[in-house]
Amino acid sequence: MQRSTWRTWSGTVGCAPAQLLRPTGEDEIVQAVRAAAGSGLTVRAAGTGHSFNRLATTPGVLLDLTSYTGVVAVDRAAGEVTVRAGTRIGTLCETLDRQGLALENIGTLADQTVAGALSTGNHGTGLAHQPLSGQVTQVRLATADGEVRDIGPGDDPDLWASVRTALGTLGVLTTVTLRCVPRFNLRHQLRSEPLDALLERFTDWAGQSEHPSLNWLPWTDRVSLRSVDRTGEPPTPRAPLRRYATTLDEVRCGLTGQAGRVGGASTVPWLTRRIGGLWPDAPYTDASHRVFTFPQPVKFLAMEHALPLGRTAEALRALRPVLRRLGAYSPYSVLVRVGAGDDLPLSPAYGRATGYLNLTVPRTAGQIEILRAAEHVLREFEARPHWGKAHTATAEVLAPRYPRWKDFQRIRALLDPAGVFSNEYADTVLGPVTALAPAGAAR
Repeated sequence: MQRSTWRTWSGTVGCAPAQLLRPTGEDEIVQAVRAAAGSGLTVRAAGTGHSFNRLATTPGVLLDLTSYTGVVAVDRAAGEVTVRAGTRIGTLCETLDRQGLALENIGTLADQTVAGALSTGNHGTGLAHQPLSGQVTQVRLATADGEVRDIGPGDDPDLWASVRTALGTLGVLTTVTLRCVPRFNLRHQLRSEPLDALLERFTDWAGQSEHPSLNWLPWTDRVSLRSVDRTGEPPTPRAPLRRYATTLDEVRCGLTGQAGRVGGASTVPWLTRRIGGLWPDAPYTDASHRVFTFPQPVKFLAMEHALPLGRTAEALRALRPVLRRLGAYSPYSVLVRVGAGDDLPLSPAYGRATGYLNLTVPRTAGQIEILRAAEHVLREFEARPHWGKAHTATAEVLAPRYPRWKDFQRIRALLDPAGVFSNEYADTVLGPVTALAPAGAAR
Protein backbone atom coordinates (compact mmCIF):
# COMPACT_ATOMS: atom_id res chain seq x y z
CA MET A 1 0.00 0.00 0.00
CA GLN A 2 1.36 3.42 -0.92
CA ARG A 3 2.20 5.61 2.06
CA SER A 4 0.67 9.02 2.59
CA THR A 5 3.07 11.91 2.13
CA TRP A 6 3.50 15.19 3.99
CA ARG A 7 5.42 18.29 2.96
CA THR A 8 6.38 21.56 4.61
CA TRP A 9 4.70 24.81 3.61
CA SER A 10 7.65 25.76 1.40
CA GLY A 11 7.49 22.39 -0.37
CA THR A 12 11.23 21.82 0.06
CA VAL A 13 11.07 19.11 2.75
CA GLY A 14 8.77 16.12 3.02
CA CYS A 15 8.38 12.57 4.25
CA ALA A 16 6.30 9.41 3.76
CA PRO A 17 5.43 8.31 7.31
CA ALA A 18 4.22 4.81 8.09
CA GLN A 19 1.10 6.51 9.46
CA LEU A 20 -0.16 10.03 8.89
CA LEU A 21 -2.85 10.79 11.46
CA ARG A 22 -5.00 13.88 11.93
CA PRO A 23 -6.34 13.73 15.49
CA THR A 24 -9.20 15.97 16.59
CA GLY A 25 -8.99 15.26 20.31
CA GLU A 26 -6.43 14.74 23.05
CA ASP A 27 -7.49 11.13 23.54
CA GLU A 28 -6.64 10.37 19.91
CA ILE A 29 -3.18 11.88 20.38
CA VAL A 30 -2.55 9.78 23.49
CA GLN A 31 -3.74 6.60 21.79
CA ALA A 32 -1.51 7.26 18.79
CA VAL A 33 1.54 7.79 21.00
CA ARG A 34 0.84 4.62 22.98
CA ALA A 35 0.35 2.54 19.84
CA ALA A 36 3.49 3.90 18.20
CA ALA A 37 5.63 3.34 21.28
CA GLY A 38 4.28 -0.20 21.59
CA SER A 39 5.17 -0.89 17.95
CA GLY A 40 8.64 0.62 18.12
CA LEU A 41 7.74 3.56 15.87
CA THR A 42 8.84 7.13 16.37
CA VAL A 43 6.33 9.98 16.64
CA ARG A 44 6.53 13.54 15.40
CA ALA A 45 3.91 16.28 15.55
CA ALA A 46 3.41 18.83 12.78
CA GLY A 47 1.37 21.96 12.36
CA THR A 48 1.13 24.08 9.23
CA GLY A 49 4.66 23.08 8.17
CA HIS A 50 6.29 26.51 8.43
CA SER A 51 9.67 25.03 9.31
CA PHE A 52 12.39 25.06 6.68
CA ASN A 53 14.21 21.92 7.81
CA ARG A 54 13.40 18.30 8.72
CA LEU A 55 12.08 19.16 12.17
CA ALA A 56 8.72 17.40 11.75
CA THR A 57 9.60 14.57 9.38
CA THR A 58 9.55 10.91 10.40
CA PRO A 59 9.38 7.43 8.88
CA GLY A 60 7.13 6.48 11.82
CA VAL A 61 3.92 8.18 12.95
CA LEU A 62 3.26 11.79 11.97
CA LEU A 63 0.53 13.61 13.88
CA ASP A 64 -0.85 16.47 11.80
CA LEU A 65 -2.42 18.69 14.47
CA THR A 66 -4.10 21.19 12.14
CA SER A 67 -7.51 19.64 12.87
CA TYR A 68 -6.98 19.79 16.63
CA THR A 69 -7.91 23.43 17.13
CA GLY A 70 -9.91 25.93 19.12
CA VAL A 71 -9.94 27.95 22.31
CA VAL A 72 -10.64 25.77 25.35
CA ALA A 73 -11.16 28.54 27.91
CA VAL A 74 -10.66 32.26 28.49
CA ASP A 75 -10.06 33.31 32.10
CA ARG A 76 -10.52 37.06 32.17
CA ALA A 77 -9.78 37.35 35.88
CA ALA A 78 -6.43 35.62 35.50
CA GLY A 79 -5.72 37.15 32.09
CA GLU A 80 -5.17 33.75 30.47
CA VAL A 81 -6.36 31.80 27.45
CA THR A 82 -6.06 28.03 26.99
CA VAL A 83 -5.89 26.84 23.40
CA ARG A 84 -5.47 23.53 21.57
CA ALA A 85 -2.02 22.99 20.10
CA GLY A 86 -2.99 23.06 16.43
CA THR A 87 -4.74 26.44 16.59
CA ARG A 88 -3.25 29.03 14.29
CA ILE A 89 -1.91 32.15 15.96
CA GLY A 90 -3.97 34.42 13.74
CA THR A 91 -7.16 32.56 14.59
CA LEU A 92 -6.37 32.79 18.31
CA CYS A 93 -5.70 36.52 18.04
CA GLU A 94 -8.96 37.15 16.21
CA THR A 95 -10.85 35.21 18.88
CA LEU A 96 -9.17 37.16 21.66
CA ASP A 97 -9.86 40.45 19.89
CA ARG A 98 -13.58 39.70 19.95
CA GLN A 99 -13.22 39.16 23.71
CA GLY A 100 -11.43 42.49 24.17
CA LEU A 101 -8.08 40.73 24.70
CA ALA A 102 -4.76 40.25 22.90
CA LEU A 103 -1.34 38.59 23.08
CA GLU A 104 1.27 41.15 24.07
CA ASN A 105 3.74 40.30 21.30
CA ILE A 106 3.84 37.85 18.37
CA GLY A 107 5.84 37.31 15.21
CA THR A 108 4.83 38.13 11.65
CA LEU A 109 3.31 34.76 10.72
CA ALA A 110 -0.36 34.35 11.61
CA ASP A 111 -0.67 30.91 9.98
CA GLN A 112 1.76 29.13 12.30
CA THR A 113 0.26 26.95 15.02
CA VAL A 114 0.64 27.84 18.68
CA ALA A 115 2.54 24.62 19.47
CA GLY A 116 4.81 24.95 16.44
CA ALA A 117 5.73 28.53 17.30
CA LEU A 118 6.34 27.65 20.93
CA SER A 119 8.41 24.55 20.23
CA THR A 120 10.88 26.35 17.96
CA GLY A 121 11.46 29.50 20.02
CA ASN A 122 9.49 31.89 17.84
CA HIS A 123 9.42 35.57 18.75
CA GLY A 124 8.30 39.00 17.72
CA THR A 125 10.46 42.07 18.30
CA GLY A 126 11.09 44.43 21.19
CA LEU A 127 13.70 44.60 23.94
CA ALA A 128 10.99 44.37 26.61
CA HIS A 129 9.61 41.14 25.13
CA GLN A 130 10.84 37.57 25.41
CA PRO A 131 9.98 34.91 22.81
CA LEU A 132 6.43 33.53 22.76
CA SER A 133 7.45 31.06 25.49
CA GLY A 134 7.60 33.98 27.94
CA GLN A 135 3.81 34.34 27.66
CA VAL A 136 3.11 30.68 28.50
CA THR A 137 1.74 29.88 31.97
CA GLN A 138 0.99 26.14 31.57
CA VAL A 139 1.07 23.31 29.03
CA ARG A 140 -0.38 19.83 28.74
CA LEU A 141 2.02 17.25 27.34
CA ALA A 142 1.31 13.74 26.03
CA THR A 143 4.44 11.81 26.99
CA ALA A 144 6.09 8.66 25.70
CA ASP A 145 4.63 6.55 28.54
CA GLY A 146 1.11 7.25 27.28
CA GLU A 147 0.22 9.73 30.01
CA VAL A 148 -0.76 13.40 29.89
CA ARG A 149 0.95 15.82 32.24
CA ASP A 150 -0.02 19.33 33.25
CA ILE A 151 3.23 21.26 33.56
CA GLY A 152 3.59 24.73 35.00
CA PRO A 153 5.82 27.00 37.09
CA GLY A 154 5.31 24.88 40.22
CA ASP A 155 6.95 21.81 38.66
CA ASP A 156 10.62 20.87 38.42
CA PRO A 157 12.22 24.15 37.23
CA ASP A 158 14.28 22.37 34.58
CA LEU A 159 11.19 20.59 33.27
CA TRP A 160 9.14 23.79 33.14
CA ALA A 161 11.93 25.63 31.36
CA SER A 162 12.66 22.79 28.94
CA VAL A 163 9.12 22.01 27.85
CA ARG A 164 8.48 25.51 26.50
CA THR A 165 11.12 25.21 23.76
CA ALA A 166 11.66 21.51 23.12
CA LEU A 167 11.53 20.90 19.35
CA GLY A 168 8.82 18.31 19.97
CA THR A 169 11.31 15.96 21.62
CA LEU A 170 9.69 15.73 25.06
CA GLY A 171 6.22 14.74 23.89
CA VAL A 172 3.21 16.15 22.06
CA LEU A 173 1.85 19.45 23.34
CA THR A 174 -1.93 19.14 23.52
CA THR A 175 -2.98 22.46 25.06
CA VAL A 176 -1.12 25.66 25.85
CA THR A 177 -2.18 28.36 28.31
CA LEU A 178 -0.97 31.86 27.49
CA ARG A 179 -1.03 35.12 29.36
CA CYS A 180 -3.13 37.73 27.58
CA VAL A 181 -3.65 41.47 28.00
CA PRO A 182 -6.45 43.93 27.22
CA ARG A 183 -6.83 44.58 23.52
CA PHE A 184 -4.60 47.42 22.26
CA ASN A 185 -3.78 49.32 19.08
CA LEU A 186 -0.38 49.88 17.51
CA ARG A 187 0.98 52.77 15.46
CA HIS A 188 3.14 51.65 12.51
CA GLN A 189 5.71 54.02 10.98
CA LEU A 190 8.52 53.66 8.42
CA ARG A 191 11.55 55.78 7.63
CA SER A 192 14.98 55.24 6.09
CA GLU A 193 18.53 56.01 7.18
CA PRO A 194 22.09 55.32 5.98
CA LEU A 195 23.18 51.85 7.09
CA ASP A 196 26.47 52.98 8.60
CA ALA A 197 24.78 55.68 10.68
CA LEU A 198 22.31 53.13 12.02
CA LEU A 199 25.06 50.64 12.88
CA GLU A 200 26.88 53.29 14.91
CA ARG A 201 23.86 53.65 17.18
CA PHE A 202 22.32 50.19 16.80
CA THR A 203 21.80 49.45 20.50
CA ASP A 204 20.23 52.85 21.12
CA TRP A 205 17.95 52.42 18.09
CA ALA A 206 16.85 49.00 19.36
CA GLY A 207 15.38 50.58 22.47
CA GLN A 208 13.69 53.61 20.90
CA SER A 209 10.51 51.79 19.85
CA GLU A 210 8.54 49.09 21.65
CA HIS A 211 8.63 46.86 18.55
CA PRO A 212 11.44 47.96 16.19
CA SER A 213 12.75 46.18 13.11
CA LEU A 214 14.88 47.03 10.10
CA ASN A 215 15.13 45.82 6.53
CA TRP A 216 18.28 46.05 4.43
CA LEU A 217 18.86 45.19 0.78
CA PRO A 218 22.56 44.23 0.73
CA TRP A 219 23.40 46.01 -2.52
CA THR A 220 22.30 49.31 -0.98
CA ASP A 221 23.72 51.47 1.79
CA ARG A 222 20.41 52.43 3.37
CA VAL A 223 18.03 50.65 5.72
CA SER A 224 14.29 50.88 6.17
CA LEU A 225 13.43 51.30 9.85
CA ARG A 226 10.07 50.19 11.22
CA SER A 227 8.72 51.56 14.51
CA VAL A 228 5.63 49.95 16.04
CA ASP A 229 4.32 51.36 19.32
CA ARG A 230 1.20 51.28 21.46
CA THR A 231 -1.21 54.13 21.01
CA GLY A 232 -4.59 55.31 22.22
CA GLU A 233 -5.48 56.38 18.68
CA PRO A 234 -8.36 54.60 16.92
CA PRO A 235 -7.60 52.50 13.82
CA THR A 236 -6.80 54.45 10.67
CA PRO A 237 -9.60 54.28 8.07
CA ARG A 238 -9.14 51.21 5.89
CA ALA A 239 -6.26 50.19 8.16
CA PRO A 240 -6.76 46.41 7.65
CA LEU A 241 -5.79 46.94 4.02
CA ARG A 242 -2.48 48.59 4.96
CA ARG A 243 -0.95 45.33 6.18
CA TYR A 244 -1.24 44.02 2.62
CA ALA A 245 1.50 46.44 1.56
CA THR A 246 3.99 44.00 3.05
CA THR A 247 2.20 41.12 1.33
CA LEU A 248 2.48 42.96 -2.00
CA ASP A 249 6.18 43.46 -1.33
CA GLU A 250 6.58 39.71 -0.83
CA VAL A 251 4.79 39.07 -4.12
CA ARG A 252 7.19 41.52 -5.75
CA CYS A 253 10.10 39.61 -4.22
CA GLY A 254 8.77 36.33 -5.55
CA LEU A 255 8.37 37.69 -9.06
CA THR A 256 11.77 39.36 -8.94
CA GLY A 257 13.35 36.11 -7.80
CA GLN A 258 11.85 34.29 -10.78
CA ALA A 259 13.12 36.98 -13.13
CA GLY A 260 16.58 36.69 -11.57
CA ARG A 261 16.74 33.02 -12.55
CA VAL A 262 16.50 34.08 -16.20
CA GLY A 263 18.20 37.44 -16.26
CA GLY A 264 21.09 36.80 -13.88
CA ALA A 265 22.23 38.36 -10.62
CA SER A 266 22.08 41.97 -11.78
CA THR A 267 18.37 41.59 -12.59
CA VAL A 268 17.36 41.48 -8.93
CA PRO A 269 18.68 44.94 -7.89
CA TRP A 270 17.55 46.44 -11.21
CA LEU A 271 13.97 45.22 -10.91
CA THR A 272 13.78 46.02 -7.21
CA ARG A 273 14.73 49.63 -7.87
CA ARG A 274 12.07 49.94 -10.57
CA ILE A 275 9.08 48.18 -9.04
CA GLY A 276 9.74 48.76 -5.35
CA GLY A 277 7.91 51.47 -3.47
CA LEU A 278 4.79 51.33 -5.62
CA TRP A 279 2.51 51.10 -2.59
CA PRO A 280 2.04 53.67 0.20
CA ASP A 281 4.07 53.47 3.39
CA ALA A 282 2.29 56.22 5.32
CA PRO A 283 1.89 55.73 9.09
CA TYR A 284 -1.22 53.91 10.23
CA THR A 285 -2.86 52.54 13.37
CA ASP A 286 -4.69 49.23 13.78
CA ALA A 287 -5.40 46.42 16.22
CA SER A 288 -2.16 44.87 17.47
CA HIS A 289 -2.47 41.47 15.81
CA ARG A 290 -3.13 43.03 12.40
CA VAL A 291 -0.01 45.19 12.70
CA PHE A 292 2.20 42.36 13.96
CA THR A 293 1.22 39.92 11.17
CA PHE A 294 0.58 39.96 7.44
CA PRO A 295 -0.47 37.32 4.89
CA GLN A 296 2.51 35.50 3.34
CA PRO A 297 1.36 33.70 0.16
CA VAL A 298 4.72 33.43 -1.62
CA LYS A 299 6.80 30.37 -0.73
CA PHE A 300 10.46 30.91 0.14
CA LEU A 301 13.33 29.64 2.30
CA ALA A 302 14.51 31.44 5.43
CA MET A 303 17.41 31.27 7.87
CA GLU A 304 17.63 33.17 11.13
CA HIS A 305 20.27 33.43 13.83
CA ALA A 306 20.03 34.92 17.31
CA LEU A 307 23.08 36.98 18.29
CA PRO A 308 24.07 38.97 21.37
CA LEU A 309 22.47 42.37 20.87
CA GLY A 310 25.83 44.09 21.26
CA ARG A 311 27.35 42.09 18.39
CA THR A 312 24.51 42.43 15.88
CA ALA A 313 25.83 45.60 14.25
CA GLU A 314 29.28 44.01 13.98
CA ALA A 315 27.73 40.97 12.29
CA LEU A 316 25.91 43.14 9.75
CA ARG A 317 29.19 44.90 8.92
CA ALA A 318 30.84 41.52 8.37
CA LEU A 319 27.95 40.28 6.21
CA ARG A 320 28.00 43.23 3.84
CA PRO A 321 31.19 42.39 1.85
CA VAL A 322 30.41 38.67 1.86
CA LEU A 323 26.92 39.12 0.40
CA ARG A 324 28.22 41.58 -2.18
CA ARG A 325 30.98 39.24 -3.35
CA LEU A 326 28.67 36.32 -4.03
CA GLY A 327 27.47 37.52 -7.41
CA ALA A 328 23.88 36.71 -6.48
CA TYR A 329 21.32 38.72 -4.56
CA SER A 330 18.08 37.73 -2.90
CA PRO A 331 15.14 40.02 -3.67
CA TYR A 332 14.17 39.78 0.01
CA SER A 333 15.57 42.22 2.53
CA VAL A 334 17.73 41.12 5.42
CA LEU A 335 15.40 41.49 8.41
CA VAL A 336 16.67 42.43 11.87
CA ARG A 337 14.57 42.28 15.03
CA VAL A 338 15.45 42.39 18.72
CA GLY A 339 14.24 40.80 21.93
CA ALA A 340 14.76 40.21 25.63
CA GLY A 341 16.71 37.26 26.94
CA ASP A 342 15.22 34.36 28.89
CA ASP A 343 16.37 31.30 30.86
CA LEU A 344 15.04 28.36 28.80
CA PRO A 345 17.76 25.76 28.08
CA LEU A 346 17.15 25.60 24.31
CA SER A 347 15.96 29.15 23.72
CA PRO A 348 18.10 31.00 21.15
CA ALA A 349 17.57 34.06 23.40
CA TYR A 350 18.98 32.33 26.48
CA GLY A 351 20.79 34.65 28.87
CA ARG A 352 21.14 37.76 26.74
CA ALA A 353 19.39 40.64 25.03
CA THR A 354 19.20 39.43 21.47
CA GLY A 355 19.44 40.62 17.88
CA TYR A 356 17.67 38.32 15.41
CA LEU A 357 19.11 38.39 11.92
CA ASN A 358 16.93 36.77 9.25
CA LEU A 359 17.76 36.09 5.59
CA THR A 360 15.09 34.98 3.12
CA VAL A 361 15.71 33.66 -0.39
CA PRO A 362 13.73 32.13 -3.27
CA ARG A 363 13.72 28.33 -3.44
CA THR A 364 16.56 27.93 -5.95
CA ALA A 365 20.00 26.38 -5.60
CA GLY A 366 21.87 29.59 -6.43
CA GLN A 367 19.98 31.51 -3.79
CA ILE A 368 20.58 28.85 -1.13
CA GLU A 369 24.29 29.62 -1.49
CA ILE A 370 23.49 33.02 0.03
CA LEU A 371 22.27 31.31 3.20
CA ARG A 372 25.35 29.10 3.41
CA ALA A 373 27.70 32.04 3.06
CA ALA A 374 25.81 34.06 5.65
CA GLU A 375 25.70 31.18 8.13
CA HIS A 376 29.48 30.84 7.96
CA VAL A 377 29.84 34.52 8.89
CA LEU A 378 27.24 34.53 11.67
CA ARG A 379 28.79 31.58 13.50
CA GLU A 380 31.70 33.85 14.37
CA PHE A 381 29.38 36.10 16.40
CA GLU A 382 28.08 33.62 19.02
CA ALA A 383 25.03 32.97 16.86
CA ARG A 384 22.37 30.39 17.65
CA PRO A 385 20.21 29.27 14.69
CA HIS A 386 16.43 29.35 14.78
CA TRP A 387 15.31 25.76 15.39
CA GLY A 388 12.66 25.87 12.67
CA LYS A 389 14.63 27.55 9.90
CA ALA A 390 17.40 26.52 7.53
CA HIS A 391 20.84 25.92 9.01
CA THR A 392 23.59 23.29 9.04
CA ALA A 393 24.62 23.33 12.71
CA THR A 394 25.07 20.06 14.58
CA ALA A 395 24.99 19.18 18.27
CA GLU A 396 28.77 19.50 18.37
CA VAL A 397 28.50 23.12 17.20
CA LEU A 398 25.45 23.99 19.28
CA ALA A 399 26.15 22.48 22.70
CA PRO A 400 28.84 25.03 23.71
CA ARG A 401 26.46 27.87 22.80
CA TYR A 402 23.79 26.80 25.29
CA PRO A 403 24.92 26.99 28.95
CA ARG A 404 21.99 24.80 30.08
CA TRP A 405 22.40 22.18 27.37
CA LYS A 406 22.83 19.34 29.88
CA ASP A 407 19.74 20.43 31.81
CA PHE A 408 17.66 19.82 28.70
CA GLN A 409 19.35 16.52 27.95
CA ARG A 410 18.56 15.30 31.47
CA ILE A 411 14.87 16.16 31.04
CA ARG A 412 14.81 14.55 27.60
CA ALA A 413 16.31 11.33 28.94
CA LEU A 414 13.81 11.37 31.82
CA LEU A 415 10.69 11.87 29.69
CA ASP A 416 11.67 9.96 26.57
CA PRO A 417 14.47 7.50 27.33
CA ALA A 418 13.66 5.35 24.28
CA GLY A 419 13.69 8.26 21.84
CA VAL A 420 10.06 7.89 20.77
CA PHE A 421 9.97 11.57 19.80
CA SER A 422 13.33 11.63 18.03
CA ASN A 423 13.99 11.96 14.33
CA GLU A 424 16.92 12.65 12.02
CA TYR A 425 16.85 16.38 12.69
CA ALA A 426 16.63 16.02 16.49
CA ASP A 427 19.52 13.57 16.53
CA THR A 428 21.58 15.93 14.39
CA VAL A 429 21.03 19.10 16.42
CA LEU A 430 20.65 17.57 19.91
CA GLY A 431 22.39 14.23 19.60
CA PRO A 432 20.66 10.95 20.43
CA VAL A 433 18.96 10.51 23.78
CA THR A 434 21.67 9.69 26.31
CA ALA A 435 21.73 7.91 29.65
CA LEU A 436 20.07 9.84 32.47
CA ALA A 437 22.50 12.29 34.03
CA PRO A 438 22.43 12.96 37.78
CA ALA A 439 20.16 15.83 38.82
CA GLY A 440 22.08 19.07 39.22
CA ALA A 441 25.05 17.87 37.19
CA ALA A 442 24.37 20.30 34.36
CA ARG A 443 24.98 23.62 36.02
